[in-house]
Parts: sequence; structure tokens; C-alpha cells
Amino acid sequence: MKKIFVIVSLLIVFHSKSVNAQSGGVTDTLSYLQTIVANKAQYIGHPFSVLYNSLQIQVKFFSPFASIPYAKHKETSTSFSYYFPTDSLNDFYLTYPKLEIFWQTPLNANLSDVIWQNNNGGGWNTNSYNFYKDAIITNLKVRE
Repeated sequence: MKKIFVIVSLLIVFHSKSVNAQSGGVTDTLSYLQTIVANKAQYIGHPFSVLYNSLQIQVKFFSPFASIPYAKHKETSTSFSYYFPTDSLNDFYLTYPKLEIFWQTPLNANLSDVIWQNNNGGGWNTNSYNFYKDAIITNLKVRE
């Protein structure tokens, strides 16, 4: 019985280390995102791919925003989160904290909406990355 307990304990420890290694070793997402915002000068004026390639955690979900009332086809910012909700209504709060990125030139909101819908309502994949990778960052903020 003791051997089984020790084996199970070791498996749990190794699994948790594996999960931390996969997410880049970030244990506090909010603190990590605040560090990125504190160092946002490194990313402003550069394409999204520069920030994306430096992240120690994986983007799992994105939400486009078109905040110009008379031009809803222009995506002015996008929030990126590190959890993908399985039940979008009940688990949506788990997508916080997020990193909101403001774009120098608004993106095509109609196209990002299509990508969002085709990716199970905001799931991150290669198509999402390819859409955002060349967009120039003008500001960053943490959404808690």
C-alpha cells in the first residue's frame, strides 16, 4: 500500500512539473502579464509575432474588439487569454486575466469574426496566429 502511495505521489509531482514546463514555468498568469505590460516598450511599434514568440505561456483564446461606433468593421484591439473555455457561458470568467493589445492600424473585424467563429468561438490556432502575426502593436493592457 505504501508503494502505491509513493508511486502515485511521484506521478503527481512529475505531472505538475510537466504542466509547468509546458506553460513555460509561469505559475502566476496575472503577475506575468503585468510584467509584459511594464515592459511594453519592447513590443510597441513591432508586429504581434515579436510578442508572441517571446511569451512563456501559450495563447488559448482570443476576443476581437471593434470599438469605433461608426466603423464596426475595424478591429481596434484584441484580447488574448491563456485558457480556452469549454462551456463559453459558464466558464468564460476563467479566460481572465487577459492581455489586450491595441493595433496601430485597425484590423478587418469581419475577417477576425470569421476566424473566431471557425475556431469554436475564439480558440487559438495557426489561422488565428497568421491573421494577427503582422499587426503592429500600439499599446498593451491587462484585463483582469
